[in-house]
Amino acid sequence: MNSKTTTESMQAASVIRYVVTHVNKDGMRTLVDKQQGQFTYATAALAQARLDAFTANNTPEQLAQYFGLPLEVRPVECWPGHFDPKSIWFD
Repeated sequence: MNSKTTTESMQAASVIRYVVTHVNKDGMRTLVDKQQGQFTYATAALAQARLDAFTANNTPEQLAQYFGLPLEVRPVECWPGHFDPKSIWFD
């Protein structure tokens, strides 16, 4: 493999997926789950179902113990193939 091929593969196009986010203790919006493709979703509706599962099975007080509220679904750029998010921070 030559260096041009390696550079091209590293600059592969992003895939937009969806994740559940929260506001951390420093006031920054970030991922609820690990930065792994298994915690990204193909559609906003699928990510919303994950968020809905959190809220259906926990009280607001319980959620606030672990996450900065509000929880929100956000789009995220991911690497193609394995769908790991390219970043963990959101505006």
